[in-house]
Amino acid sequence: MSEGVTEQNSDWQPTACNLCYANCGILVKTGGEDGRSIIKVKGDRDHPASRGYICNKAAQINFYQSGKDRISQPQRRRADGGYDAISWEVAIQEIAEKMSAIKATYGGDKIFRYGGGGQGNHLGGSYFSSVSKALDMRFQSNALAQEKTGYAWMMGRMFGTNVHGEMEHTQCLFIVGKNPWQSNSIQRARVLLKEVSQDPDRTLIVVDPRRTESAELADIHLAVKPGRDAWALSAMIAHVIQQSLIPMDWLHDNVLGLERVLERFSDIDVDGYAAFAGLNPADVRAAAEAIAKSKTSAYYEDLGVQMAPHSTLLSYLNLLMMTITGHFGRPDTLAPLKSLIGQFFALHDVAEADDAGYEPQGRRSPVVGARIVGGLVPCNVIPEEILTEHPNRYRALWVESGNPCHSLADSQRWREAMRKLDLSVVIDVSMTETAREADYVLPASSQYEKWESTFFNFEYPENHHHLRAPVCPPMSGTLSEPEIHARMIEALRPFELAEIEPLKAIAQQGLETFSPAMFEAITKHPHWGPYLPYILYRTLGPALPEGAQQQHPTGCWRSASPPSIPKPSCGRASVAKVWPLATRCLRLFCRAAQGLSSPRAILLAASKSLALRTTKYALP
Repeated sequence: MSEGVTEQNSDWQPTACNLCYANCGILVKTGGEDGRSIIKVKGDRDHPASRGYICNKAAQINFYQSGKDRISQPQRRRADGGYDAISWEVAIQEIAEKMSAIKATYGGDKIFRYGGGGQGNHLGGSYFSSVSKALDMRFQSNALAQEKTGYAWMMGRMFGTNVHGEMEHTQCLFIVGKNPWQSNSIQRARVLLKEVSQDPDRTLIVVDPRRTESAELADIHLAVKPGRDAWALSAMIAHVIQQSLIPMDWLHDNVLGLERVLERFSDIDVDGYAAFAGLNPADVRAAAEAIAKSKTSAYYEDLGVQMAPHSTLLSYLNLLMMTITGHFGRPDTLAPLKSLIGQFFALHDVAEADDAGYEPQGRRSPVVGARIVGGLVPCNVIPEEILTEHPNRYRALWVESGNPCHSLADSQRWREAMRKLDLSVVIDVSMTETAREADYVLPASSQYEKWESTFFNFEYPENHHHLRAPVCPPMSGTLSEPEIHARMIEALRPFELAEIEPLKAIAQQGLETFSPAMFEAITKHPHWGPYLPYILYRTLGPALPEGAQQQHPTGCWRSASPPSIPKPSCGRASVAKVWPLATRCLRLFCRAAQGLSSPRAILLAASKSLALRTTKYALP
């Protein structure tokens, strides 16, 4: 405990770390002069996914919660580059008027969104969909577009769904371009690496140019030359094909395009490819055989290859290595991912391919013509889409839980692009590098000051949705993202807001009364479809206990929509499909909350009601 910090809450409170996708469960104690500092952290042994695991990042979480650059009032940029504090009323009204003017003059497709959730602001980000619809926004991006879209492209075209490996119990674990010992980003990373390394019946393979901590534990470390991973992986695939180590019967029954793959890899010079990759051919062959001969194998790839030369090709080769050896659709292998929010990477942009496999008709960015993958504009072309006199250039930028001026390539060009814009708005907890370039900065409450949830629940065959309560009061002057977006909708007025007034009173009577009334209202007002997050927030939200309206309505609504069910839209048919599932989920939550007086009790009950447990998939 640092000098001058006093412990004010003697109870350990459950929450989660927000510094990587794993969102490991942690227990915290709060204190300090204002009671909002996190002064002690330990792993939560009752958390079903992380089971008490904690890394060095979570131990320092107070640097996020109590950072010196946190802001507590909306800021408006002056002509000299400084900022003036303004009221929320002024900020919301001015932003709404200026955004509406840009939409009216140039079209909503000229308003660009970057970010939208971050590792710990998932539920809040989901409320932006109502604002996006009100402004008719069409283009967006986030950090995933510089690292994961090649992987998303290959998953969508190889499997038609998102996939993920079950690493905890697999016999052969294959890690490419990642050092989980330091970066973590998988559940119980160091524990898992040790378990696999120390088990004589399991094999750990690491592909990395460096002798990392993870590589030190590996049974086989392929220290590939930087930029030549594609040759190493191609040699591994070629070896198992040429040595007839692949399950031909299974492949004939379950895959398409096998003949072309066999033809292409049958002629590869395994030793030559391995040598070009800087590897001993014997090590490459040993790694390939370990995967092929194991009863089960799973793999994990990350930024070391996803932000490297030939990244999309590397994702293809990694997925092909698992598939060609039959490690798909069985326990402890690779399988379709079932997450709370459905498909993590959008698949709607899969276009018709020509004979060579190209998709010339795919959706593209308006100025540069860059291919949009997973619904995201490539990060590195965004400044080019702004720094031009092209009539279709982006004219306004909305940034939420993102810091592109710091995290993306060519920071100076990003700053120039923001100065070119007619309007830029940033929602964040801190005065980031991007916020310092924005016309308006709106201060958000931190993830520990509001209800939050886990969306990156990628584990297989079990994954868990962690709904968690705030551990401390919000910083004075800040608002949660749902409240910010609700106020923005009320300033934009995309429909007659008085239409929802009767539902506010009905919600106080309980869910059994609210559910049919809500369904009837949606049928009468189909134009509500895109604004359901806002409507639920303002109607059902206040009826939930202890301020839980900040997160629960949309969280419950989203959890009611599996991948096969479309999100609500203006059409009555789609609403009719979604609503029974939504009311069922909302009923689960409200029943769990009835008679519970504390956020902790509500959290436990709601988490049990909304917990996800995937089934194991087999290919048809």
